[in-house]
Amino acid sequence: MKPIIIDGYKGVMSLDLSGVEPKYHKIMIDQHKEDINDYNRYQNELPLRLRYENTTEKANKLLYKDTEWLNRISDKKRLEQFEADKKYHERQQRYLQSVQHYELNSKNTNS
Repeated sequence: MKPIIIDGYKGVMSLDLSGVEPKYHKIMIDQHKEDINDYNRYQNELPLRLRYENTTEKANKLLYKDTEWLNRISDKKRLEQFEADKKYHERQQRYLQSVQHYELNSKNTNS
């Protein structure tokens, strides 16, 4: 069965009609629209500082920006770690090559 979801609005969550008998859909949709209108009237009565867009939406935007900032920092640290690992690997390779070269030279002088 395909989910039937009616979008919400800011502080009013979406209406999920999945599993609801079709004969009740119109009643529920009308009630949902009325809830949204009531919500808007209520929000207009509130002082600006207490409205949804100045509280919840503001907090969500701050969280989003914070997450972006943390991702940038972690990407930078990951890149720095990759570069450090690369340099370490290159030093190890040079060391192994010098050891192999030394062993080859010592075998040739002993023969």
